[in-house]
Amino acid sequence: MERRDAVTVGDVLRECLEKSSMQGRLDEVRACDAFPLVVGTHIASLCHRPYMRNGVMTVGVSNASLRSELNMRRGGIMKGINEILGKDVVKEILFRN
Repeated sequence: MERRDAVTVGDVLRECLEKSSMQGRLDEVRACDAFPLVVGTHIASLCHRPYMRNGVMTVGVSNASLRSELNMRRGGIMKGINEILGKDVVKEILFRN
């Protein structure tokens, strides 16, 4: 048995994720985790935990004035999250009651 080139555990995991089509879902979870980094911890604490499906992030907001402010900043929030991830994962953000 010949020894082949050494492969890191991280490379093996990445390859498994890509083959099993789980990379997209992992990116969506990472996008939800990046939301507080972009809007700040105080604003994030006033929102419900975001969730994503098919590139659309949904964030629950109970305060109408906060929802209005976040709607105005929507483009910048999407851009910030996508920059953190290094790819376009968030295509739309919805702020709901």
